[in-house]
Amino acid sequence: MQLITKCGIKLTSDKFPNREVKYYDYSASYIISQVEQSLKNLNTDYIDVLLLHRPSPFFNPEEVARTFDHLTSSGKVLHYGVSNFLPQQLESLQAYTTAPLVTNQIEISPYCLEHFENQNLDYLISKKIKPMSWSPLAGGELLFPKTEKGTRVLNAIKKVAKELHEPNIDKVIYQWLLKHPSNIIPVIGTGKIERIKTAVRSLDMEMTLEQWFQIYIAALGKELP
Repeated sequence: MQLITKCGIKLTSDKFPNREVKYYDYSASYIISQVEQSLKNLNTDYIDVLLLHRPSPFFNPEEVARTFDHLTSSGKVLHYGVSNFLPQQLESLQAYTTAPLVTNQIEISPYCLEHFENQNLDYLISKKIKPMSWSPLAGGELLFPKTEKGTRVLNAIKKVAKELHEPNIDKVIYQWLLKHPSNIIPVIGTGKIERIKTAVRSLDMEMTLEQWFQIYIAALGKELP
């Protein structure tokens, strides 16, 4: 088991009555305080991977890199990554960090093709960085669609599931992600052990390339050029 957590966002809430707006803070003091809080919350001596939650318009990669080095030397964090970063934003940070960043957690699903189209996945492949996929089921839209697009994609997934003799839609969706050459790691947003077991069993499936594209084209909403 690996422990992965994020840092960097300051939310507005009753807990922070003097905070007027939500904003991002990647100062050394705030990153360290977030790590200390995570260690306490998780009752552990170290974190396997620390992620920066979102890119910020106010971001000092040199200060962040120095903070990473401090946390590494103190044994509190083993590896680092980012979340929702675009290639140039990741490059900017990587230019200052000692160790390579190990992941970029981005939204990827048969419903959300953003990072196929903006070349983020191509970039991650080129750097041998494995992406993590948050919201792999599109927040439930792929299981209980509320949009025409969601219905269209679900119908394509059901067609592939029938061809694979697989009654579980979740497994087909996870297999679609796992098949991609960027080595996508789905983030399973559940505390139910059966849902987790279902996700693991998707490793035993193998859809064809044509079936993969049937789902992709359904999300795209048009034929490939």
